Amino acid sequence: MNRVKLLIAALFITTFATPSAFGQGLTIVMSQTGAGPQPAQQIMQMAQTRGRFDVAGLGQVFYNSESKTMRVVPAVMKAYMEYTPESVRQAVAAGRGAAPAQRLTYRRTGTGKVRNWPCTTYEGVRGTEKIVEICVAEGAGIALTAADFKIAQEAIDLAKGFTAQDTLESIPIYGTVEKQGYAGFPVRRITFKNGQQATTTELVEIRREAVPAASLEVPAGFIKVGQ
Repeated sequence: MNRVKLLIAALFITTFATPSAFGQGLTIVMSQTGAGPQPAQQIMQMAQTRGRFDVAGLGQVFYNSESKTMRVVPAVMKAYMEYTPESVRQAVAAGRGAAPAQRLTYRRTGTGKVRNWPCTTYEGVRGTEKIVEICVAEGAGIALTAADFKIAQEAIDLAKGFTAQDTLESIPIYGTVEKQGYAGFPVRRITFKNGQQATTTELVEIRREAVPAASLEVPAGFIKVGQ
């Protein structure tokens, strides 16, 4: 009987008292060069039902999976635009959605290493034009899985109706061959424009930690504007 009680207690502690790594939250820090005179930091912060993403060309994005609501804060503005599945449907029906674009096709090219992460290199093309090179880490090579990006994928799926394909493809996410065309997380991403290298984005740090609730909300004092 005592052994049974001890087993039940151990199961209770494992299930309820010890939070999972993702339950604690996840912060991913990226560094981008080439877009300006100084390197820029891009941060993703995710909890179980909320996420915040710095997206080049879109702004700071806040997503709530419970209300299916996305709020986008453009750079240098103390305002935000709000999107829901219904508002996106209405925008698309009114002809205000994003123009459809051909998805990137990825081809595996070799292997590499970014900091401490061994990775597999891919070349992404649209038609005959080379758009991007990525190096993705997967499995034991990186402390991330596709499940970590459930919130990010939901946000991307909602944004498809009003966001350019190039912008969506620039959001770092743990991909699968079936959905993204590559397997793993892009620890380095090099973009090209007119055949010339434009930007380089690299993974700097992964932190499993509690994310402050305030970090996942539009800052106080920002006003809602129409889109």
